[in-house]
Amino acid sequence: MESKKLTPLYVGLTVAFVTCLIVANVTAGRLVNFWGIVLPGAVLIFPISYIFGDVLTEVYGFKRSRLVIWLGLGANLFMALFFLLINGLPAPIWWQSEAKSYSLVLGLAPRAVFASVVAYFVGEYLNSMVMSKMKILTKGRFLWTRTISSTVIGEGA
Repeated sequence: MESKKLTPLYVGLTVAFVTCLIVANVTAGRLVNFWGIVLPGAVLIFPISYIFGDVLTEVYGFKRSRLVIWLGLGANLFMALFFLLINGLPAPIWWQSEAKSYSLVLGLAPRAVFASVVAYFVGEYLNSMVMSKMKILTKGRFLWTRTISSTVIGEGA
């Protein structure tokens, strides 16, 4: 179903996918105690991006899902560069304490973005490619097997 038309579903899935990526990179530096296990906050939302990626690949095909991967990368790089710019600008003298807190939080996001670019590309690309190839091999059957397999391979990369 590789249509050139931007459907509301495609736009909505794209927004959800990109939002998951941005939130994951902003929350990567925040540790959480999840039932006695200490994890980065991003671990709770990043896997959801794979679900959106699987739906995009299943419904719109590999080419359209690859475009969304590029959009996600662009949005994350834009965010990281903007955070670097904002952190580099001086804060008012009466707001120094708050500025330090913001710098601490926002300063981690660009590092998370730049550190995750390679893993992001490899993981999302493999997830979409495996999902697409398995759809052809299984003649569109076994959706759950395809989504779980592609996510495991993408996350494992």
